[in-house]
Amino acid sequence: MIALPDEPRWVEAHGIANAPRGWRRELAGGYALGDDTARLVVIVDAEGAAAAELAREVPQHTLLVTTDEQVAALRTTGRTPVRAIIHSLSPEVVLPDLDGAVELAADASLDHVPGPLAEELSNARPHPIFAAYVDGLAVAFAYAPWRSKRWFDVSVDTLPSARQLGLATIVASAMIRHERAAGREAVWGADEGNVASLRLAKRLGFVAVDEVWVAPP
Repeated sequence: MIALPDEPRWVEAHGIANAPRGWRRELAGGYALGDDTARLVVIVDAEGAAAAELAREVPQHTLLVTTDEQVAALRTTGRTPVRAIIHSLSPEVVLPDLDGAVELAADASLDHVPGPLAEELSNARPHPIFAAYVDGLAVAFAYAPWRSKRWFDVSVDTLPSARQLGLATIVASAMIRHERAAGREAVWGADEGNVASLRLAKRLGFVAVDEVWVAPP
């Protein structure tokens, strides 16, 4: 358990803290929560210099930070933090109930899926993954890599050959309805330059509520 409010900006932190493989590192002014399988670290209230030092130690991990000091310090390590807009969805928003999404079978082949996405889908199990199929192959996916008691982080991916078909809306809606039945509401994070993701979030009824900074490897 961690002494952080259960708010959309901390859904990854809560997810890491509750994962068996998660770790915690005390840092000057705060601490870091990390997951080496997901290659993700969330910095909580730490001084910028401490965040930069950790970034050098884990060059293959993405870091999530929340302060200007941390952002400036990470830039000195050669990283380029990107602002991510955090959205939430009001419980009153009714999602479209569209046909075409099914839970991905545990033995479904992902040989046609690019390696990084296949790895992320594997990490998301055993929780349900919703998929849409074209010509017998799963080509669009919605899943929750991170969960807290109140929230879940929505990830949606569509293979390039199946984009512009409306499949992202179908799988995302099915995923969100499923998680709502378990008492969680959706968090949608998107880099400010990811126009397609921001457009889909708006179409589904999400509204911006916060922001964080994402520093990829």
